[in-house]
Formats: sequence, structure tokens, C-alpha cells
Amino acid sequence: MLYPWKHSDGAFEATHVANYRIGIGNTLLDEISAQEAVVVIDNLRASSTIVTALALGVEKIMPVLDDEEAFALRNNGAVIAGESGGEKIEGYDLGNSPVELVEFYNTSPFTTLVLKTSNLIPLLSRLPEALICSSLNLASIAAYLENKNVCILAVGGHKGATEDLGVAFALQACMSRTIFDTSLITCFARESQAAQHLINIGYGKDIDFITRVNIFNVIPHFDGKKIVTIAP
Repeated sequence: MLYPWKHSDGAFEATHVANYRIGIGNTLLDEISAQEAVVVIDNLRASSTIVTALALGVEKIMPVLDDEEAFALRNNGAVIAGESGGEKIEGYDLGNSPVELVEFYNTSPFTTLVLKTSNLIPLLSRLPEALICSSLNLASIAAYLENKNVCILAVGGHKGATEDLGVAFALQACMSRTIFDTSLITCFARESQAAQHLINIGYGKDIDFITRVNIFNVIPHFDGKKIVTIAP
């Protein structure tokens, strides 16, 4: 919207005041306007895996919805990562785990990552484009989106959306330059049902890795086919 701002000389100009809104899952998909930038958050763990991959030096990430496509892309030299119910998919190189990703990349660097996940990828596939945010790149996304109209989608899943909403609230606060204690992001994540589930199936190290804030300066952008990092 436009807000009239008066200068010391008495003149007025139209100043843009950005609108920020938050939805859970696909609740706002049919309401997104062409004037809004879309941000997708799946903090535990797909967003964090994507952010980490690009920060490591992976050039592009290919989201896929089925195993057949994933294995076909691996035949062309890509590394495939994926999970179902949090667990690594049989036959894949990696699970949806930033910790596994770092260990794998440090041993065998690669340029293309194929990613299949339970929650983020199906939602992302319904969007023409989007930015990907996690606690790990919060400040970078907030700075990039300042003064823009933004629709934030907290992906959530069967275990709720608490950890994604924590990042969404923090992002909205950062964009509007409101004071927000980032330690709350860690609390939202660690106390979530999703975190407890991941700990129970052996991914506690991922929780420790992801519950840090502003670790990487990357801006992941999905263009309808692939995810790459773009310049601020």
C-alpha cells in the first residue's frame, strides 16, 4: 500500500509500506498475487538442506516428486538425497540431512543435488517461483526482501508447523526491523514434535546443526525447475 510521508519542506511523496503475511502449508496458494514475493520455510529439514548445499558450493538443486526421476538424474552424474517420514529413502545417496550432506560433500564434492522430500517439494512444485528460507540464512533473506510485499509459507507437516512458524515470525520481524530474540527460533525448533521425531529416529545432530541462526549468506531461488543461489 502507499503511505504519504511529509518532508521538512512540506512536500509529500508516496512511500511504499510493505505487507507481510504468513500462511501454513498450502492455505494461501490460491491467494498469492503477482506483486508478492513468496518465501517457503521447511526448517526441519528441507530448507536447511538446500541452504547448506548452496553454501557448500553445490551449483543447483533439482526438486523431484518421484524416485524414477531421481534415479534418472543420478545416471547423469547428480547426487540424490531424499526422505520419507524423515527416513532416508532406500537406494538414495543421502537422506534429507544437512549433516550427512556436509560429510558427503567434504569427501566427494559435486555440482548437482537432486532432492525429494515429504513436505517441501510437493508444495514447491505448485509454485512458479519462490525463495527458500531457514534459520541458517534468515538475515540474508530478510535483507533481500526488505520493502517488498511478501507471502511467507510455513510448510509444516504431520508433526505440525511450530518450527517453521518460528522462522516465519522471525523473518517477518527482521523485514519490518522489529526487535526479535533469535533464541526463540531455537526454542520453536527444539520443542517441536518434528524435532522429537527426528531425534527418535537418529537425527539429533541435524537438530543441533539447524537450530543455529544466520550461519550462511545465501539466497536460494526456485525458478519453477531448479534451485540456485542468487545475488543479494
